[in-house]
Amino acid sequence: MRVVLLGTGTSFGIPTIGCHCPVCSSPDPKNKRLRSSAYIESGNLHFLIDCTPDFRTQALRYGIEQVDAVFFTHTHFDHIAGIDDLRVFTIGNNKSIDVYGNKDVIADIERRYDYFFNPPQLGSGILNLNLHLIDKPINLGEVCVTPIPVKHGILDILGYRFNDFGYITDASYISEESLNLLRGVKILVINALRERPHATHFSLAQAREVAEKIAPQQTYFTHICHRLEHHETNRQLPPEFQLAYDGLEFTI
Repeated sequence: MRVVLLGTGTSFGIPTIGCHCPVCSSPDPKNKRLRSSAYIESGNLHFLIDCTPDFRTQALRYGIEQVDAVFFTHTHFDHIAGIDDLRVFTIGNNKSIDVYGNKDVIADIERRYDYFFNPPQLGSGILNLNLHLIDKPINLGEVCVTPIPVKHGILDILGYRFNDFGYITDASYISEESLNLLRGVKILVINALRERPHATHFSLAQAREVAEKIAPQQTYFTHICHRLEHHETNRQLPPEFQLAYDGLEFTI
């Protein structure tokens, strides 16, 4: 199973518009962060975790030519706003894309993107989706996908486990039950916004504390704001805990 992190930034993206801080001004590509998303390949199946407003750029940059399913963590703009760019994978080939999420994700997609399901006219290039509630593990090819309930402030959202890979973003609390669903993963990607605490996202220290409970072989932090410089932060961390970067690729 091959995983590519398409983006590792927050909702603002890095550089942030109008900001001239050292990270936003850095020429280092590892300090340039598109909105957080990941791409998974297993055999002939290709999965996307979230579909950000940067998806078109990410797909062109990393050569994405197939998407069979999308697993949404939640429907905040920075995680779903690229959904219409998935049309290229369904138009003209009678193909549909399976979309998975909790009940709030499914209801929100049906409401916000009503024109997908009730097109006002033919020939307008409408995205063809199949919506699926995911509330228990499912098997797709050789991959077992387990939804991981987590809290994003007061919101109930999902992380996911794909075999031995765990992906959590925008979390501020993970229950013991959900931690148990993640134990045994070899690689964990988890959100770490900044050093200071935040009401709806893990700080770096909080994310590390959660990762230590899960005990993967390697943890990468994502959904990073412009308060964390890539190399400086990683020098202060042990090698098994590192900031991720756009384009980070690994095989499990």
